[in-house]
Amino acid sequence: MKKFLLVFTIAIASLTNSHGEDIFTTKESIILGITQGATEFLPISSTGHLILVDRFLLDHGNLPSEDIGDSKTLRTQAKNAYFVIIQIGSMLAVLFLYKRRFVDMFLGLFGHNYHGRNLIFNLMASFLPAAIIGPFIGGWLKILYHAFSVAIALIIGGIIMIHIEKSYRRRWMKGYGRIDNLTFAKSFFIGLWQCLAFIPGTSRSMATIIGGYQCGLRRSEAAEYSFLLGFITLSAATMYEFVKDFDVIFLHFSPKIFLLGISVACLSSILAIKFLISFIVRNGMMIFAWYRIILAIFVLCSFFRQWA
Repeated sequence: MKKFLLVFTIAIASLTNSHGEDIFTTKESIILGITQGATEFLPISSTGHLILVDRFLLDHGNLPSEDIGDSKTLRTQAKNAYFVIIQIGSMLAVLFLYKRRFVDMFLGLFGHNYHGRNLIFNLMASFLPAAIIGPFIGGWLKILYHAFSVAIALIIGGIIMIHIEKSYRRRWMKGYGRIDNLTFAKSFFIGLWQCLAFIPGTSRSMATIIGGYQCGLRRSEAAEYSFLLGFITLSAATMYEFVKDFDVIFLHFSPKIFLLGISVACLSSILAIKFLISFIVRNGMMIFAWYRIILAIFVLCSFFRQWA
């Protein structure tokens, strides 16, 4: 699978782009794909990092000088949609790495796997809060898709993570909970935590892992449940964004740029998931909390220099 993805990615990258209107170049789409995949499942916010990379690292000199008014608004809308849709790569990574869980859930639909059936119900319970709240606040929160807002969210999230990790070490170090033992109420509680991720810079992974901690899940199980819930949440968000901004997306991006971003995101997501599972069991999330805070300080300093 990984070899196929690597060959596919190289093949897509080598294609000639005849679209001519892409906001991102081939190099930039690869950078964004790596960023998406590497940060989606780490508790550091993939959307926040995509916004920061777009703001500070990408070359926007290829944008037309007349990119103002409605044109600029459409390009911003298309970029935000691109950030969501390349999450397909992260979804495929979860499907590949946890295919046994998905087989169990498929069998559970037909009453042939008790644990798989329960997992489906629990994941639906966790997804429910976001499904209800998302359509009402998703559009309004687009105003927070800015590097300054992301920096603030990174700091607040980092402080929360430090507090939760210290509490985990004191109170929950003997956590015995497994995904198969989750109840509907606990699953719904994790879903409430996930709603924080509507704020860019918060991190869906961080919120759901913390929710798992508080429901008594051991670290590895909390991370795995976060990945599985992410598959459902990202699928819904991607489908919604694709349908909503279909015309804008294909006005500003060629299929090559999308496929390249998705395939790179898938490869980097596989590596990130494997890393996080092994790391978080031994060390928890403290290092990610401090990373968030330090990164945010650098971002804020860049703004202060501009204002000075």
